[in-house]
Amino acid sequence: MTRWIRHKSPYLSWQVTEGIQAIFTTRQGGVSFSPFDTLNISFNVGDLPSAVMENRRRVLADIDHDLSQLVMAEQVHHNQVAWVSPHDAGAGAMASRTALPGLDGLLTHSDRVVLGMGFADCVPIFIAVPEDHVVGLLHAGWRGTVRGVQRQAIGLLKEEGIDLRQIHIGIGPSIGPCCYEVDERVANEFRAQMGGDAPLVATRAGHYLLDLWEANRQQLVELGIPDANIDISRWCTACHGDQFFSYRRDHGRTGRMGGFICMSK
Repeated sequence: MTRWIRHKSPYLSWQVTEGIQAIFTTRQGGVSFSPFDTLNISFNVGDLPSAVMENRRRVLADIDHDLSQLVMAEQVHHNQVAWVSPHDAGAGAMASRTALPGLDGLLTHSDRVVLGMGFADCVPIFIAVPEDHVVGLLHAGWRGTVRGVQRQAIGLLKEEGIDLRQIHIGIGPSIGPCCYEVDERVANEFRAQMGGDAPLVATRAGHYLLDLWEANRQQLVELGIPDANIDISRWCTACHGDQFFSYRRDHGRTGRMGGFICMSK
């Protein structure tokens, strides 16, 4: 049973517990023009900066926060994760050049920041540890998945003495196993990491359908996260062009949805 809910608003929400807000935007409800129509939250795709600012402002207002509290990671398709604090508030909020460099994962104890990242097929991994007042957000494309961005995050949580049984994970909308075809090179990376458990289905010579949801679920369970604590939305971004941007489907010329998570004050 998933705790991912689609309301009448233009967002999906991960309803993990009271006191934590975790949302994933769709492409609806913003001001951007095609091909970024309409709720693009990325400055790096060719959209008007003024439109991106307004889109971000609307999203933050809808969760009772503002841009000054937003913290964004650079997102470089690797595995580096870091703790952030109110000192980092505003990083990447109004310009991509100010995003926290070299990171694909953010964790915080603070209720004074909103963690955010952009997505258009890569897997958003939301983290909540209500008992320890911790939230986190990871960007896991195929590279981040196979390089272990989730391992880095769980390692940092373990260093804090957090009980892994108290960690809840939300895997948000991203390209699904129905649409994500990869070549032999990518398949071999997953075989090297996961062996015979790599979630690959052969389609044609040298090509496979890859299930990033399952790859991340397996690795999280191996790290000690209870399977019952992992919620997968199972919304494929490539399948639903009216709802989501998709880098693969749109051949790179598209916007970005936003994943945002924070604690209520």
